[in-house]
Amino acid sequence: MTEVFAFGPFQLLAARRELLAHGVPVTLGQRAFEILLLLVNRHGQLVTKDELMAEVWPGVVVEENNIQVHVSALRKVLATAGDGERYLLTVAGRGYRFVAPVKRESAAELKAPLASAPDRTPAVPAAIGAASNNLPQQLTTLIGREADLADITARLAAHRLVTLTGSGGVGKTRLSIEAGRKVLDRYPDGVWLAELAPLNDPQLVTSIIGDVLGASLNAASGAIETLASALKNKQLLLILDNCEHVIAEAARVAEALMRCCPRLSILASSRERLAIAGESIVRVPSLPAPEASGALTAARAREYAAVRLFVERASALGGGFALTDANAATVGSICQRLDGIPLAIELAVPRLKVLSPEQLARGLDERFRLLTAGSRTALPRQQTLHALIDWSYDLLSDAEKILLARLSVFFGTAALASITAVVASAEIPAEQVGDLLLSLVEKSLVHADPAGGEFRYGLLESTRYYASEKLVDASRMRRRHAEHFAARFAQATTEWETTPTRQWMACYASDIDNLRGALEWAFGTDGDVTVGLELVAHSHVLWAELGLILEHRRWVVEALDKVAKGTPSEVTARLLSWQAGDVRELDDPADYDEAVRAASLYRKVGDGFQEGRVLLRAGTARLLPDSVDEGERLLRKAHALVRPFGTTKTLARCLSALASARLFAGDLSDARSLHRQAVDVYRDLGEAPDDRHDL
Repeated sequence: MTEVFAFGPFQLLAARRELLAHGVPVTLGQRAFEILLLLVNRHGQLVTKDELMAEVWPGVVVEENNIQVHVSALRKVLATAGDGERYLLTVAGRGYRFVAPVKRESAAELKAPLASAPDRTPAVPAAIGAASNNLPQQLTTLIGREADLADITARLAAHRLVTLTGSGGVGKTRLSIEAGRKVLDRYPDGVWLAELAPLNDPQLVTSIIGDVLGASLNAASGAIETLASALKNKQLLLILDNCEHVIAEAARVAEALMRCCPRLSILASSRERLAIAGESIVRVPSLPAPEASGALTAARAREYAAVRLFVERASALGGGFALTDANAATVGSICQRLDGIPLAIELAVPRLKVLSPEQLARGLDERFRLLTAGSRTALPRQQTLHALIDWSYDLLSDAEKILLARLSVFFGTAALASITAVVASAEIPAEQVGDLLLSLVEKSLVHADPAGGEFRYGLLESTRYYASEKLVDASRMRRRHAEHFAARFAQATTEWETTPTRQWMACYASDIDNLRGALEWAFGTDGDVTVGLELVAHSHVLWAELGLILEHRRWVVEALDKVAKGTPSEVTARLLSWQAGDVRELDDPADYDEAVRAASLYRKVGDGFQEGRVLLRAGTARLLPDSVDEGERLLRKAHALVRPFGTTKTLARCLSALASARLFAGDLSDARSLHRQAVDVYRDLGEAPDDRHDL
């Protein structure tokens, strides 16, 4: 190698293995020289500790502090013989970067002792001319991000500032680097990555950018102006990675550069947007993962990017892992429970060295102890799943931390009204919940689902596990959650009678997971059976409309088993009041017996409508060849009880059942008349007539 690297007052002679300062040789140890040569040769790029060890101590096992000793010696030499310039940057937990501008010369250009130091004009970004980019080479393939990459590159063609947002570990950094590599030909002055993650001081944002671009910023005051002047005529893409912990300063610097440098584009990654003019947001989603299903085949599982990532990383372990029809459902479940987050999957896969896929799946209940096998060269916050979420949590305000913890009592998603009803308190006034929730959405800790008539909000499963650890008032919050949904489903049952089913389902169907979670708590060791009975008593319609017969049966049976002498008659009646065929079979005698018992209880408490509703169930159960007359008698009694309450679905069902009774009796004319009346009621309720209303 005949190259000479010039930086500041130094010249590094590769062939002669010599370092000159102002033309005078500097004493430097062999290992320190090799480290310096590697760092200078890759100036502007991160050189990891593993790479240094492999290059400087090939085939030898050494302690990591060997690197630190030699780097410390280098710093002293460069500081003593240098001109106050900053040369080496430590990237915490990962490695080092040589950040001073470097000029390559040939050995023939080497002259006698330098008469003066080279030109140090701060506005000349020498690094830009030396290479086209500082993007690190990736050692693994990118899986399942084709559409995301296409979206990002298209956005960069239309916008000068594009910000990738998303939860921790979702792959924003990797996408930024891959996108930068794809658009290299668009930027004559290169694509440059500034990694902000190691920063503890926001004021260093400008310095890091200057270091990466080779622009010398000699003073903190005027640093942005100096940097902007250096980049004013440059057509380049600057990647600002991991902005969230220095978001205000990153936004300020980005906005200033965008205003002063018309040919500069910025691709930022952060768990929340920069919130400045001209910003185009790309939300990076988790990788698609299959829903839990025992019927999942290997071929079908491979259609999901999360599974493909799991399989590739598992195969690379060398343990002979293969995706088969026998383990596809388990692998799919693991990926789904890890929310399709690439980093979480990367942390989980190494456990296959000592666990079977089934054991790994079971271990996810203690995921924060299990998923601790991150890359040695990764940032500390990326080496465990717990540390990953810690990073985001530590950036929250006290009120945001309280809200995040309390959100862990919800299952699936919830509407803002439900969240407010459960979490509001002296620490979080009801009027502040919406703004705090929006802030957590912006920080990618809560996801907002716009499906349906209103936004619903939820946590990824791993975030919910983490947040539950932070919940100091868990018992009180879980009780409030269960009591709220008992009241909500009581309201839902009342509304169902007069609300079009499609509209009703849009409002309440998504709360099924909250119902399940509340029931598990209520009937658990720390729960309250009284609340559980209310939940079951008011949720019959939801189970029925969703067709979840077996789950419905399980909870009804468990609730009836908990009924005691002190249970109010109205509660017992509601527990017995499921619709015909939902829990019992139509010809099950218990269906009729329990409906009659419920009718008697409602009669005692003076609830005529509910008495009529369960008599409808009893009459329907008796529409059998040997009891059709009794069935019709019960149905007519039911009709008389519910008719005074006006237009309801129960009235329509009652008329339809009477039409069937008349049909069985051979009175076709009356049957058709009753059927038309039923259809008219459904129409009045906004229910379009369909086949189920036809005779």
